[in-house]
Parts: sequence; C-alpha cells; structure tokens
Amino acid sequence: MTAERSSSAALEQALALIDEATVVADASSLILAASENPGGTELVAVRVLESIASRLGGRSRRQLVAPGRPNLSIRFGPDATEATPGVLMLGHSDVVPAGEGWAADPFNPRVADGWLTGRGAADMKGGIAAALQAMAAVHRAMPDAPLELLVTVDEEDLATGIEAHLAATDPAAIYRACIVAEPTDMAVVIACRGAANLQVEVSGRAAHAGRPEDGASAITTAARIIDWVADDHARMRAGASGLLGSATWNVGRVEGGHGTSIVPDRCTLLIDRRLMPGETGSEALAQLEAGIADALGSDGCTADATLLMEMPGFETAPTHPLVATAVEALVAEGVPAPVEAWTAACEGGFIARHHGCPTVIVGPGDITGQAHQPDERVRIADLGAAARAYTRMLVHLHH
Repeated sequence: MTAERSSSAALEQALALIDEATVVADASSLILAASENPGGTELVAVRVLESIASRLGGRSRRQLVAPGRPNLSIRFGPDATEATPGVLMLGHSDVVPAGEGWAADPFNPRVADGWLTGRGAADMKGGIAAALQAMAAVHRAMPDAPLELLVTVDEEDLATGIEAHLAATDPAAIYRACIVAEPTDMAVVIACRGAANLQVEVSGRAAHAGRPEDGASAITTAARIIDWVADDHARMRAGASGLLGSATWNVGRVEGGHGTSIVPDRCTLLIDRRLMPGETGSEALAQLEAGIADALGSDGCTADATLLMEMPGFETAPTHPLVATAVEALVAEGVPAPVEAWTAACEGGFIARHHGCPTVIVGPGDITGQAHQPDERVRIADLGAAARAYTRMLVHLHH
C-alpha cells in the first residue's frame, strides 16, 4: 500500500470514529465542572478530563502549579522523538467568572436549537472536547503517531500554568506543530499579538484640600501618565501595518484617593499592553517607565511600574505547510476557513517561542461574540466539524 493510500485509509478509519453527540456530552461534562478564575480551582475540570482521557485510551499526567490547580498532559501513542516529532494541541481548563445576566444557571449546560450553552462552551471546553475525540480517533487509526494535549490552569488571569509547564519542559522537545483549540469561529489564525499586564503605583503627599499646595496629588500625576499612554498608543497605531497592525496600550482601571477634601497620596493604574511577536513584557515595562519619567512633575510624586503578566505573541508564515493543512481540513468539512490574525491573546505564543514550532489557532466558538459573555454558547455543528477537522490535520501532519 502506498503512503498516500495508507494515509487515506487511516483518515477514513479515524473520521468514522468521530461522534458529534459524544463531543457535546464531553463538553457538557466539562461545563458542569465549574472552574472559574480568579476565585476558584480547576481541579474538578481536570478530574473530568482525566476520566474522558481514560475512556478514550489516553495517558494523563498532572503537574501541580498551586493547591487545587494542576496542569494536565494527555498523551496518545509513543512519546515524541527527533525521528518522529509529535503534534501538540493546547487548551486551558479555567474559565472567566460567570458574572450576571444569564438566562439560567451558567454551569448547567443546555442544548437547544443547535447550540450548547454554558460558561466555557466556547472558551474553551468545547474545543478541548473536540480535540480529545480527534486525538483518540487518530490514535486508533495511527497508533504510532505521538499526540499530546496540554491543558493549563490560570490562562484567564496570570498564566502561571503555562509558565510552570515551560519551566519544567526541555525546549528541545520536538513538536512538528502546535494547534491551539481556542475559539476562532473556525477561522485559521496564524498571527496573534501577545499581552502584558502592568501596574503603576503613584505615591504623593496627603494634605487638606483647603491648601492643596501643601500636598502632592497622586491622581494628577497619574493623569499625566495616562496622557502619555494615550499619546504613545496613538503613535503606535499611526504606524500600524500587516496582519497584526500594531501594539496597543489600554488603561483598564484607575483607583486612588480617599475623599473630596483630601489631596490624594496614592493612585493605582492597571494597564494592558498588547505585544507584537518578538516583543517582550520587559520591553513594554521599560517603555512605560520612560513615559513615567517624562510625566513626573516637580511636586515630589513618585511612581513605580510592575510587570504582572506576560503572554508572548506569534506569527506563522501564511505559506507554511501547516496553514495549508488547516485550511484544507476545514474546507473539507464545508467551512470557509479564512486565514486571519487574532485580536485576543493566547498561550500559543509561549509554545512557539519555547519550542520554535509553527503554531495556528483553530477552534469552535466566537471569541468576540460569545466568549466571556452571559449565555456563552457554541454551535453544536461546529463542535463536530472541529473534531473532524482536527482529525484531518493530525493525520496529514503525521504523513
């Protein structure tokens, strides 16, 4: 049998094992395993993942990141080697807090009118369920293919899960590709900006508001820093080009002062900085510190900036064979499969930077229209299409 016929036979065998109803049931079980972050634990969701993996024939291994917060690696087939590199699929077990405005219990999954609704349906328990079934199906058809699903904790907050994984993982580990199952509305995302969360603590000097010149207003100084951030944001946007445009700044929170009759002696800023591929959080911090130095006046206020979290970006060349593999897999499932950049950030940049492997993001659900919102939902048809498309990609990548 030729390699092409062998691949075709393996694909046919694997696709026959994909069952959309089972993907929905597994995604529903994961939604029931509430794993809100911040404020909760991913442990119950990890236990459900281990149960699904055991049923499907996968090998699970935990890495404890913090009490009640284990990363989970699920492997099918042999471990990857230099002669036979593996394919890594990537996801996260945490979800953002449910919040208000739901029509029903956010952690009681509901199936109606072709949709699965519940917190995490789109971001990203549906994608994880589809990935697991695809990997198990390919393993049945191609037992010698090294396949791994990494599910991290704390993706939605400080990325401590992926950081712990990389600290314990040899960069020389061989992956021929990384497929991130985040919700892209079934587009093929080949470029993704990173993100840095920064905090600025401004210290001033309190005084009675009747004699404000006796004090030093931390809020006034913070306002000058905010002006610098807005100006630098405009500067970067003016030079935007390519798929990803430019880096951006956003001041997401301002908190300070004590009352109207007191000159404020403190003010805290929380700032989001989107990073271009290759740009680091430390570089963004240095830029912010330079801007702070320009913004400080002569009234004695001081300001300290801290990098709270960094998530690197990545960019895979549109001509890379992995991109064509992803597009062809989706088109075969009747999905248009546009090739796009992403406005969000994800942990794929960590893998691309650490292992040097080509990376794409492909998954069911809409990151802007559904994720992080009340009544989050995903199309059931997309869950099935994603499982079959992942199956096609995994078979093709191992031939």
